[in-house]
Amino acid sequence: MKAYEAIADALLAEGCNDLFGLMGDGNMWLWASLVKKNAQIISARHEAAAVSMADGYSRTTGKVGVAMVTCGPGLTQCGTTLIIAARNRSQMILVTGEINPGSKNKTQSMDQKRFVEACSARFHTVTSLDNMAEEIAEAFYTTRVHRVPVVLNLNMDLQDREIDWDFAYRPSTMFLPPRVENPSPDLLAPVIEKLAAAKRPVIVAGKGAMASGARDEIIKLADRVGALLATSLQGKGYFAGEPWDVGIAGAFASEPTERVLADADFVLGVGAELGYYTTEGGLLFPSAEVARIDIKPMPEEIGVIPGLYVQGDARKTVASINEALESRQVRSVGFRNAEIRAVLDEPPHVFEAPKDGLDSRAVAHQLARSLPEGVLVTCGAGHFFSWPAMYMALPKGAEIHFSYQFGAVGQGLPLAIGTGAGNPGRQHIAIEGDGSMLFHIQELDTITRFKQQMVLIVWNDGGYGAEVHKLIPKGFDWGQSHWDSPDFVAIAKAFGGDGVLLNKESDLPAAVAEGLRKGGLYLIDARVSPTTPSDPHAKVYYGIPSKAPLLRPVA
Repeated sequence: MKAYEAIADALLAEGCNDLFGLMGDGNMWLWASLVKKNAQIISARHEAAAVSMADGYSRTTGKVGVAMVTCGPGLTQCGTTLIIAARNRSQMILVTGEINPGSKNKTQSMDQKRFVEACSARFHTVTSLDNMAEEIAEAFYTTRVHRVPVVLNLNMDLQDREIDWDFAYRPSTMFLPPRVENPSPDLLAPVIEKLAAAKRPVIVAGKGAMASGARDEIIKLADRVGALLATSLQGKGYFAGEPWDVGIAGAFASEPTERVLADADFVLGVGAELGYYTTEGGLLFPSAEVARIDIKPMPEEIGVIPGLYVQGDARKTVASINEALESRQVRSVGFRNAEIRAVLDEPPHVFEAPKDGLDSRAVAHQLARSLPEGVLVTCGAGHFFSWPAMYMALPKGAEIHFSYQFGAVGQGLPLAIGTGAGNPGRQHIAIEGDGSMLFHIQELDTITRFKQQMVLIVWNDGGYGAEVHKLIPKGFDWGQSHWDSPDFVAIAKAFGGDGVLLNKESDLPAAVAEGLRKGGLYLIDARVSPTTPSDPHAKVYYGIPSKAPLLRPVA
């Protein structure tokens, strides 16, 4: 047995039947062995895209995502996407080859360990055939337990060596410690006391709450103490349909949400870190005490709003709080009064429609009307992603993933290929900006080659919108960040897909329905106003207060 065959067996033993990558000298034998053993590999057109796909796959499946790239430049292409995966705490293995240190041909040689660690990932190298099984298992153990991307470094000479004994691999899942899911009563007691005493409580749910299925317990708790229900950006739509749902907390909050949350006296984060953007640098909750529930042993840092911290599974911990409050017969009106109800029920502000393109607010509203129940939505990052975040309601059972980590544009399309791969058969709509699309336009080919279904909406303002709205207030020529748009529909068709140029906002539901009916790649080019700033940019760079509406499910 060759070492690369044994490595393939190890990856499969870890449950990694779906992989992503770009073939090169450093991984081609392993790649061929995996295919021979019936693994499914989505071959990207760029190494960074392959890593982003594995990241997206991990986010939506809860499994370890695996990407494979070659040595040297194949690895360095992945710097941005490794940092994004690290910021998201994704479970991911990046398998890379390595030039033998003694090789005379060192064209693609580099210090791969230093590069990987600079990208916030862990570096695990296979040192010998004798240690190979244990070292591969350690890499998977690290990503599963510490939730950090791990680069598994494979010397190319070692990969081709012969193993003349029975290769026995014990997967990392055999050694995973039990999670601490039940909270410490001593640590939970102060949180219970704060909730019982709170007059204006708020509960903010995030990814951890969603992963544990805590929704019903959180709603039960909120009803008991009179709390308003909010989410982080990644939890968008989690409480859709609940009468006291105030939507996203933080930079993408609606105007009514900003107004009422400013008076909160206690904020409980459930599976939500309550970081800088969720709290607007701490300014969103100026007078509130804070507590967090998270499965991690302790927070990563003190943060902008320090407070109580309880380790535990979100659902089990909230259930424990409910039991304690029930035994004490605690029940409060809290934040749920006629005054707050009146604020939340105020009619939305009527905006003047732009005259230089489609109205992004109307496009987002029409997109909300277009989404089927249970849809998977993947959204890139840039100026444009404020519009779906703040103006697009989600239907029942929908799931949305954003690629905003590290503040990097250009990541939405490859991330969407990964989320789609993790949800075969599920209706999928992806949203990306025009500037971001051009980072990885080649991956349209990957969608069509692997026959993925994706309705892809290009939020096209003909430039880099964030830069436009930072240049204008300074008096600079914003045309430096603006250009004539390429014909994205023609490009999609050239790659084997289809699509349509959106003529007016009200045409969007029919266009989305047509894309879902056709299947495959269907690109909708929405040419929106380039001069209309998103609410967060209008606030920060133009001094215009947000007037974004509180979203409710579309009738």
